[in-house]
Amino acid sequence: MTTPQVHTVLPLRQATDPRQAGVKAATLATLAARGLPVPDGVVIPTGVFARAVDAAREPPTARLGVPDGVLTALAEAVRSWGDVALAVRASAVNEDLADSSYAGLYTSVLHVHGPEALREAVLRCWTSAFADRVTAYSRGMDGDARPAMAVLVQPMVPATSAGVAFTANPVTGERAVVVIDAVPGLAERMVSGAVTPERWTVRAGRASREPGTDTEALDAASALAVADLARRVERLRGTPQDVEWALAGGDVVLLQARPVTALPEPPEPPVHPVPVPVEVPAGYWTRESSHAPLPWTRLTHAVYQNRLPAIRTAVGELGLLLDGVDIRDIGGLEYLRVVPLGGKAPPRLPSWAVPLAFRLVPALRRRVRECVAAIRADVPMRNIHRWTQEWQPELEARIAGLRDVDLDVLDDDALDTHLQSTLSLSDDGSSIHFRLQLALAMVLGELGHVCRDLLGWDDQAWLRLVAGTSARSTEPARALAELAAHVAACPRLRLLVEEPAPVADVLARDTDFAARFSAYLRRYGRRALSYEFAEPALDERPELVLALLRDQLAADYDPMARGRELAEWRATAAAEARAALAGRDFAGTERFETALSNAVEGYPVREDNEFYTISTPGALVRRAVLELGRRLTRRGQLPAPDAAFHLRPAELRAALRLGHDLRELVALRAGERAWAMANPGPPSYGSPPPSPPPMTSLPAEARFANEAFLWLLDRILGAPRDAAAEPLTGIAASPGSHTGPVRVIHDETEFDRLRAGEVLVCPTTSPVWSVLFPNVGALVTDTGGTLSHPAIIAREYAVPAVVATGDATTRLRDGQVVTVDGTTGQVRVVR
Repeated sequence: MTTPQVHTVLPLRQATDPRQAGVKAATLATLAARGLPVPDGVVIPTGVFARAVDAAREPPTARLGVPDGVLTALAEAVRSWGDVALAVRASAVNEDLADSSYAGLYTSVLHVHGPEALREAVLRCWTSAFADRVTAYSRGMDGDARPAMAVLVQPMVPATSAGVAFTANPVTGERAVVVIDAVPGLAERMVSGAVTPERWTVRAGRASREPGTDTEALDAASALAVADLARRVERLRGTPQDVEWALAGGDVVLLQARPVTALPEPPEPPVHPVPVPVEVPAGYWTRESSHAPLPWTRLTHAVYQNRLPAIRTAVGELGLLLDGVDIRDIGGLEYLRVVPLGGKAPPRLPSWAVPLAFRLVPALRRRVRECVAAIRADVPMRNIHRWTQEWQPELEARIAGLRDVDLDVLDDDALDTHLQSTLSLSDDGSSIHFRLQLALAMVLGELGHVCRDLLGWDDQAWLRLVAGTSARSTEPARALAELAAHVAACPRLRLLVEEPAPVADVLARDTDFAARFSAYLRRYGRRALSYEFAEPALDERPELVLALLRDQLAADYDPMARGRELAEWRATAAAEARAALAGRDFAGTERFETALSNAVEGYPVREDNEFYTISTPGALVRRAVLELGRRLTRRGQLPAPDAAFHLRPAELRAALRLGHDLRELVALRAGERAWAMANPGPPSYGSPPPSPPPMTSLPAEARFANEAFLWLLDRILGAPRDAAAEPLTGIAASPGSHTGPVRVIHDETEFDRLRAGEVLVCPTTSPVWSVLFPNVGALVTDTGGTLSHPAIIAREYAVPAVVATGDATTRLRDGQVVTVDGTTGQVRVVR
């Protein structure tokens, strides 16, 4: 093992190595990088402590001193905080571990003012490493006789209340509850015993206060916010957590997190990471993070194998010069490569030989002939027409037949048949989806090329011509706006919604609203929030829908006004184009008008088809799998219903028939996924292939079709910008500017954290995220291009957006105020 480099002082956000920063500081640094609200800080690393101990004589506490250079560097590091009191806390390498907490054994010094007090506080933290109680505990833990200690320095949090939160009941071991102890002011009053804390329990989205204290440290809303923070920490760290928190200025901040030790044995075995072999196939593979930012569960991975034949069919239908794509798990994460025609990369040819190859190689000659025929027959627009006239009605009818089946009353054979029907729906939806995507490459590519060639327009300019036409993207929000209008007209109901009260209480108060709310969930809620089937569908989270409704009331969202704004965009852009083309040759004008007409018809299909082809079939598959999971759990074959997602559909169906015990297998699969999450692979493997040969010798139709395919890939996937760029820069995806506080949302489980007017910062979005956009001030993503899902949704809501920043989710944090310029592609931190 290499020895960590010694620094005098480290910024907290760089102090992620526990060997340098101790476990306490390293944990906070890691959680801050994931967007959790951790106060700023600096760390005196363990190496400085080690040098000080070496310089002292035995016993070390007698002559231990803080070098002047360390104090100078520390004073310089904290100067930007102003004249504030400091919290100085020991951060040892051996504390806050799963099997040894050392809780309360090391020193923390609060309310530190001035250089001499700071020197004394650092010394007190250092010398606590040699206290008798620490030495005795270390012997009991078989600890190393040589301590390793860092010191964490942060500004004092002006807490109105503080305390601890356990994400499992520390007495009973129950995992479905968060237990909160809270006191007014700082938590040291609770630790010292000066005041008895009030206790709250949060279960199933409802907070209740236990009787027995007279303090009023929290209300129900604050308790829910504390529980939300604690659960986020638990999700990121993978085990039940003991979280120290404080409430300041109405916001919850994180002060410390450590595993809960000595919990009673949980009903389910804990997940132990299992290393996954990293076997890289030949070829050039790139991470597919736009749709799969996290490792798939085994069930999701198996279902999505339907993409490979679907893409191959779509590519062949248009005669493109490739066989499709290959998708593989490498180290548990999804990578893809483009498969050349014939399966092997062609030899690099001199430019003079390329036209000969297109004429003389039978496979190339046949494919070019097929491509020319497909474009001349206008297969792309034919498929778009088939969507509205044939495919969508058929899928809608099949969905309606599956959506309302009462799974509880089905016997095992009928449930097995139902699962097969949902999987077949998913397969067929995937095939249609990719045929439409390639059709849109041709249709939108033609408008993009026309506007580039005739008008000199970039993507930002020509996309104005079609903005606001994707009605399905905005339909759920418009329907929610109708619900909001109903609530706004009923003062007592509005008060209940804004309070906020539990969903059951709100629905019980107004039967008319309850019926409307239920209809909304049935129509728009039974679709997957995520591409991952293991994640809950929207109708499984009614409290989230109620929160979105509450935010629409606060934002006063007016879908009609938003629609008029987008219509003005389109009209203005079309008028500019026609004015620029006036007086030119008729052929150019006719080409523009045809391309515009086709794009206006086709552009909405990019997002609208996903409702029927991907997200709703995904929710139906999930619902059937969960019912299998419940039955297998009752029979002792699985540890919990959710464990079913670690199995392939064939394995689930066999277990239903044959009664196999699958508990060991799902533990292995869960461990492999946990390992893959903790060990993300590089952006790519292998050497990039050479650039495709020039297509100038192809017939015009074949040249355009293949160029349009590459054009669409680039605009869906995008290319992340330089991670070191200042200011933060990406692709300008939706025009306009907005200044507001950041809210980092890593996945669908965190939707309820977003508040009206905030800047949504996320890795990417799926189309279902559109339910958030009436309340979003601006959007910033790590990945994507101008025709990615987040970019299209942002334009449909006229929300300024910057995509493909590369690392916005790690560079920005909750509460920072930023200005997002969706016209220039820049994100500037205001404060």
